[in-house]
Amino acid sequence: MVGLTIVFVGLFRPFHPFWSRFKEAQSDLTTQPRRQWIIEVAEAVKNPGIYIFDKPPTLYQAIQSAGGLINNLDLSFASIDDTLDTGMRVEVQGSRGLVVTHMSSRKRLVLGISIELNEACVNDLAMIPGISHGLAMRIVEFRETHGPFKTWNDLRRVKGVGPRNVEYFRSYLSLGP
Repeated sequence: MVGLTIVFVGLFRPFHPFWSRFKEAQSDLTTQPRRQWIIEVAEAVKNPGIYIFDKPPTLYQAIQSAGGLINNLDLSFASIDDTLDTGMRVEVQGSRGLVVTHMSSRKRLVLGISIELNEACVNDLAMIPGISHGLAMRIVEFRETHGPFKTWNDLRRVKGVGPRNVEYFRSYLSLGP
């Protein structure tokens, strides 16, 4: 009797409204990846750290997420409404103003944010799994000799880099416009 009940429930479960709503919600999660913007806020703010946003934050929003400015600093924000891209570092230097740069490569890699191939130094490239210090030196030397990489195929011209390497490195590197 118990066996028949289990078989009966198993056969009709996919047709129950609850399961169809559950499958729809599950498919939405798998087909729509969620994009997040990761920003580091440092120096003269109440809570320096790394903050995650669901949409591109403005400079003002990033500073407010870090608790605002310390000691009631009054900075004249010339570009307060400028939006920040993921992986940026906002450094509030007191009365000297703001400096917006990229986060360190180490932090970017840990957070899953790609490193710009045409800006990476030897040490940045050597942190990427599969890139030895020697290969990193060859990539930087090639870039300095032949100019910036324009396509991913250009990277294949470096000794020791094949098509599989390029595909693998693409998850850690980005190639700017």
